[in-house]
Amino acid sequence: MEELRREGLEVSESLVDRLAYSHDAWPLELKAAVLGRPHWLPRAVAWPETTEQVAVLLRWAQRHRVPVVPYGGGSGIVGGALADGSALVVDLKRMGRVLEVDESSLWVRAQVGISGQYLEDRLNARGLTLGHFPQSMRASTLGGWLAHRAAGVASTRYGKIEDMVLALEVVLPDGEVVRTSRVPRAATGPDLDQLFVGSEGCYGIITEATLQLHALPEVRRWRCYAVGEFERGLEAVRRVLQRDLRPAIVRLYDAVEATPYLEPWGRAGECLLLWGCEGYADMVALEVEHIEATCRGQGWSDLGDGPAELWWSRRFNTLGLVRPLLESRGVADALEVSADWSCLGRVYEGMREAMLAAVGERGKVYGHLSHAYLTGANLYMIFSAEAEDEEAVAHTYWRVLEAAFEACLSLGGSLSHHHGVGLAKARWLGREWGASGLRVLWRLQQALDPGGIMNPGKGLHPEVGDA
Repeated sequence: MEELRREGLEVSESLVDRLAYSHDAWPLELKAAVLGRPHWLPRAVAWPETTEQVAVLLRWAQRHRVPVVPYGGGSGIVGGALADGSALVVDLKRMGRVLEVDESSLWVRAQVGISGQYLEDRLNARGLTLGHFPQSMRASTLGGWLAHRAAGVASTRYGKIEDMVLALEVVLPDGEVVRTSRVPRAATGPDLDQLFVGSEGCYGIITEATLQLHALPEVRRWRCYAVGEFERGLEAVRRVLQRDLRPAIVRLYDAVEATPYLEPWGRAGECLLLWGCEGYADMVALEVEHIEATCRGQGWSDLGDGPAELWWSRRFNTLGLVRPLLESRGVADALEVSADWSCLGRVYEGMREAMLAAVGERGKVYGHLSHAYLTGANLYMIFSAEAEDEEAVAHTYWRVLEAAFEACLSLGGSLSHHHGVGLAKARWLGREWGASGLRVLWRLQQALDPGGIMNPGKGLHPEVGDA
């Protein structure tokens, strides 16, 4: 570590700093932290401030065969930023500047340690928006978004983070720096940006990104409907999206999750379909008109904008997931999967039934649709459970995930829509990719990181997914 310090890097081996990085927001490790029994404790923590310092650090790590784990805001919930006693955590938050904004071409270039809220605030001051609003926005960083292919609540209009990327700067595991071209489109070979987006720190460290922007919307309008059956709500969303309408926000809550939003209107026990349209006023009016016609045709009650305003005010609240973790035997998680319209309803019902059987009589399972597309959508399936004792917490957690992902994969869904793989989903990666797909991942990893130092043990390492 002294060699890194001589190069001007701040590095700490203190127990206090190492404990601070002993978990991310993966519920299983948050639970371990609550119990005072962390399973992960890195060897040291470094805080680079420039791309060149990241390159110096990775060259040093290659020479000494030291594993490296990139770290952003620590808000990821799949264990993708956990490091064992041999590894060096690289915290990128000191690389948190907006470097350039082009208001004519509508792009921003920023360092990846920048927090989501800070970036959006800087853009809003110019009348611009990225359009990316994840629930973790106040805690997560641009680098974490890119590493896990993140989605924000308005992704139906603006896209996921991978849809916003124009160019990247990446430090490879050997310290070489790659900078891709900032153009709207190119046909000069494979898209290197998309190789690194979603790579979860396994192929290098992204240090800068150039992202496309939008003008701030003139208006935002909400429509909310009480829906009797979840399946009918899915069909309404499909019909609207396949008319090439692009509401910014689409959320369909099942009857359990909808309860706190519908109780004030006396409609508890029903599902809630929530629409949010934004942009130029005349275009928004047209979208709302078509949405209203679709929902009126189903005979659903129009609840106005009240439930949506309530949801919007609570959109960053994660207490529902965190509260069970504070109980000695409690465990919970939010699993975000995806499927096309032809099997989305079956995936929801299959996962719900499998998870209800796994959580036991005192557990809960509920879910919602969000992030909708022409061809399908994301589903969140959320559970809480109570183990027999503290020692059985991990067993209970894995029992529920096994039931959930077995149902999801067997019915045609994907393991993850925007949280990534990390440790939580690594054991099922082979089911989704297949043997040939895993071999491609293996060859990529061997070509870029033959020493295997980059975020070892996480989902994109093929030997993990094949386990």
